[in-house]
Amino acid sequence: MHQYKFQIPKGSKELRGQLFSYLYKHCDVKTIERPEEIEKDRYLAFSHPFDDWVFDAIRKDPSINFFHLDNGYIGNHRHKRPEYYRISYNALQNVHVRPPVGKSRINHLEIDDNLWQDWNEEGDYNLLVMPNNSNIFRYLGEDYDTWRRDTICWYDSLPEKLIIREKEGKRRQRFQEILPMMMKAKKVITYHSMAVVEALCLGKPIEVLGQSAVQHWQKQYGFDRTEMLEHIAHSQFRRDEYANGDAWAVTFKYQLEQ
Repeated sequence: MHQYKFQIPKGSKELRGQLFSYLYKHCDVKTIERPEEIEKDRYLAFSHPFDDWVFDAIRKDPSINFFHLDNGYIGNHRHKRPEYYRISYNALQNVHVRPPVGKSRINHLEIDDNLWQDWNEEGDYNLLVMPNNSNIFRYLGEDYDTWRRDTICWYDSLPEKLIIREKEGKRRQRFQEILPMMMKAKKVITYHSMAVVEALCLGKPIEVLGQSAVQHWQKQYGFDRTEMLEHIAHSQFRRDEYANGDAWAVTFKYQLEQ
């Protein structure tokens, strides 16, 4: 993959430098500070948090090929600081499920007994997990306030009780608070939250209203979750895998070369 060329916003380099260190050492990389500097023959690679102009650029020009890096789907609740980061090609989450490349990567996931349960669709309510900001809506061209009002109104009209969980606090704190809520839920609903990945691990049906790495498995129940775990394991990576280049090598094989 050393033949590929990248462009990385200055803010992403400064805030998440370790994730891009391999690219700077082994690839042709240009650091940019404004949309006018974007070159179409380079991959745009950026991380969260990011400058607003990055989102605006990729939303306005679909011909820009980009990699979005953000916190991983599962496993970070076990660490004081994020250990896993996801990579998504031309999306904010990797929504395209493909066959695994090479050996299974499931053993790279940190799934303990608290996060893995048999299927169980019994529950007292539907759990709606809210996004913590409106950036995703800007990218997808929707209005957050309108979506929130209409979504709550719809699910409130159903026979099942609705519980709303706002996305607040640190990741580990949110995990500790939301885990028992998901265990008691009949279904977990979200727009973009990683909570639906955890819900599937807990054996709960999910519904995705926006974009999610596990949207392929929404409204399903009782299926073999091996494919889902492989997909997640091929879409997120530990810090050391970024440093040695494995994260980028697997990403190109799994997301671009199939």
